[in-house]
Amino acid sequence: MQDLRAQQQTTWFLTLFLMLLAVPAFADDAPQLRITGNASDAVNSNIRALVNLSRYPCEPPTAQFGLIRRQILANSQQALQAMGYYESTLSLQTDQQDGCARVTLDVNTGPAVILQRADIRIRGDAANDPAFNQLVATAQLAIGQRLQHDQYTSLKKNLQQQLISRGYVQGQLTRNQLSVDTRKRQATITLHMDSGPRYDFGAITLTGSELRDKLVDAYVSFHEGEPFDSKQLLETQQAFLGAGYFSAVRVQKGTPDDDSRTIPVSINLTDNNRWSLLAGVGASTDTGPRVRLGVENRRVNRAGHRFRAETEVSQVQQGAGASYQIPLKDPQRERLDFHTSYVNEVTDSKDNERWTTGADYIVELQNRWVTTTSLTYLRETYEIAGEVDQAELIIPGFQLSRVKANDPIYPSFGWRLSSKIRFANRNLSSTASFLQLTGSGKLLFPLLGGRVLMRGDLGYTEVTDVRELPASIRFFAGGDSSVRGFAYESLGPRADNGDVIGGRHLATGSLEYDHPITEKWHLAVFTDGGNAFNNVNDFEIRRSAGFGIRWRSPLGPIRLDLARAVDEHRDWRVHLSMGPDL
Repeated sequence: MQDLRAQQQTTWFLTLFLMLLAVPAFADDAPQLRITGNASDAVNSNIRALVNLSRYPCEPPTAQFGLIRRQILANSQQALQAMGYYESTLSLQTDQQDGCARVTLDVNTGPAVILQRADIRIRGDAANDPAFNQLVATAQLAIGQRLQHDQYTSLKKNLQQQLISRGYVQGQLTRNQLSVDTRKRQATITLHMDSGPRYDFGAITLTGSELRDKLVDAYVSFHEGEPFDSKQLLETQQAFLGAGYFSAVRVQKGTPDDDSRTIPVSINLTDNNRWSLLAGVGASTDTGPRVRLGVENRRVNRAGHRFRAETEVSQVQQGAGASYQIPLKDPQRERLDFHTSYVNEVTDSKDNERWTTGADYIVELQNRWVTTTSLTYLRETYEIAGEVDQAELIIPGFQLSRVKANDPIYPSFGWRLSSKIRFANRNLSSTASFLQLTGSGKLLFPLLGGRVLMRGDLGYTEVTDVRELPASIRFFAGGDSSVRGFAYESLGPRADNGDVIGGRHLATGSLEYDHPITEKWHLAVFTDGGNAFNNVNDFEIRRSAGFGIRWRSPLGPIRLDLARAVDEHRDWRVHLSMGPDL
């Protein structure tokens, strides 16, 4: 049988750096600033942000010290007042350190000014706009606490930006003031805004694409007459770019019309090239090196149909397939996929050749769950444990899945869930009757500066005899994404001759922790367990443990692991895999 261990290749790159000699040019350091006193780190940081000594030479002329002194005192007072300290006292001393001037600023902050009151008033249509109410509610004005100017300036800026973003063309701040009573050590923030009327989306002009207007319109997330919101413009642009039909998208708002109180929008589209070439390479110890080649027609017709044909070759699998995709009423969330494929697979446990043809109805729900309703015809010739058989099945199925992550390639938190049901029946032109349920999940979360990755896979099949199932329907365990430390699909029920024949059911799991050693490299430790089986009473869990290294390569995550069985004596196994964590 085929040896599935992929050979490791180590490539060394030698780079020669030439050192160029030049006449050295010397530049003096700037005077150093040292801050002492009772100010907090936050106050000291604010002082350093405003006091800039980098423009002065290391040893300024005596005449320049007066200018430096005035700058430090003035900017420091400004920094302290911004943090609520209006009665601070400052003193300066200068000395030499390492041949360079050093200025020591001693700060006594004095008592802080307290924010006593915030007078926030909104008039006009925005008074009933939840977005403004939420903005004020989350402004975190610390009433009764030390005054901080940035709370006032931030809220003021956000109110002005919100007016523009949500279509309040005539809106303005009628009063904005930060009043400080240094005698009482109290401050009042006053922000009065008159938003005026909120404008609506006006005429929407779409140009530049040969696709049907009905299809293009479906990617626009707003309609004429709805309240204006610039976020909808960004969402629309992202929807067009994510569709794959367009190479460039330009969404612009026009000049507001005061008579109709509307804002027109123009959208200019540049169609993508109709044909594209597909190519990819990868490697794993399960399948060995693999190469994928194909072509895609992104725009078969004006209705936006797509066609794709590709072939993939590895040590274990060789196959080719084609698919035809039809966007439906909501092309972002609803489509039909017709597909056909041929795969020849040879592993240590099975040898099978299968043809599949089918159709999938795919819908992305509003809550981001994806449903797939499928009907598949499978014709498979397979050899397991020296026995050759053939199956023809018509398999209806339904799948529910979702992936959520804070980063699509290198997430620090996220999860993936998927569940599927499929069946066949002899009364529906099939050679076997079965009902199969599968579920899988991954959870990724940060811990102690690293990440914890938990994985689980479950499978259940209701069938009279597992030998009625073709090889591709049976469950096997072991390999890079199953139970490491064991060969690919080497775990499961066995025939009398010892060959693995696969089982009705599956239960595997994994617990892994990885920790960064550099920005691009992580070390990992893990333990895996599980097996494929026919009956619960026969379930024999196989466990393994190991360690590995993770590389955040330009192509995505690459994982190299060493794993070994825990409960039996086996050699260490190398596992190489590529692809996203979720």
